[in-house]
Amino acid sequence: MRDGMKIALCFSGGALRAAAQIGVLRFLEEEGVQIAAVSGSSAGAIMALFVAAGWESRRVEAFLRSLRKRDLFRLSSEPGIFSLRGVERILRRELGVLGYEDLRIPCFTCVTELESAKSRYLDRGDPVTNVLASSSLTPLFSPRQIDGVWYIDGGFSDNLPVRPLKELGLPVLSLNVNPLEGGVPENFRSLLMRSLMIMLNNNIRPSRALSDAHLEIEGVAQMHLFDFKMVDEAIEAGYRELAAAWPSFQLLLGAEIS
Repeated sequence: MRDGMKIALCFSGGALRAAAQIGVLRFLEEEGVQIAAVSGSSAGAIMALFVAAGWESRRVEAFLRSLRKRDLFRLSSEPGIFSLRGVERILRRELGVLGYEDLRIPCFTCVTELESAKSRYLDRGDPVTNVLASSSLTPLFSPRQIDGVWYIDGGFSDNLPVRPLKELGLPVLSLNVNPLEGGVPENFRSLLMRSLMIMLNNNIRPSRALSDAHLEIEGVAQMHLFDFKMVDEAIEAGYRELAAAWPSFQLLLGAEIS
């Protein structure tokens, strides 16, 4: 690899499947690739914020391993079954008080406006509030209000928010942790999951076309969205699959060389 490669990185949502993106980060660090801008939806928005704040893959992994199901699944008194207030407290403790101006690189957080159903790509305001709004997978989690506007999970409208990165003139590598597999669902749970995956994969098609390189992380296709036991396998899948694709990806991403 030529030293000094700069890219923009786009993270899809996918709950704990996003652990696979840690493996991607680890590989890019080993290759000396500079991530110069990031964007994300849902869990991918949190990943993007960590990278923009200067966290390396090892620290992101440690944070993920510190989470417990009780942090995610606290009953809510607001619309929605569960609240992300526990995750919010942890994020604020770990990240400290910061605004987008304090981040090391540009960071875009995709949210879906509840009333209009439109995507919004936020790069101002409180980053923690914004990524939690982007992670509000309703009706499981409560929606978030920001400046009088209600927002829900960014994945509902654009689960692969490449668009704001294209304005920066950097080659974009996008990551999807929700590959769509074939087969007929056998029960309610598998039917629900396949329906969600169809929705997510349909709304990323325009973004895939905008990407200079795109990685479908197939190794997490069977992973439940909130399966804490599969973190190791997810990280390994992200690392392994990017390593296999990297020779061809270098040609696609090598335009920005410092």
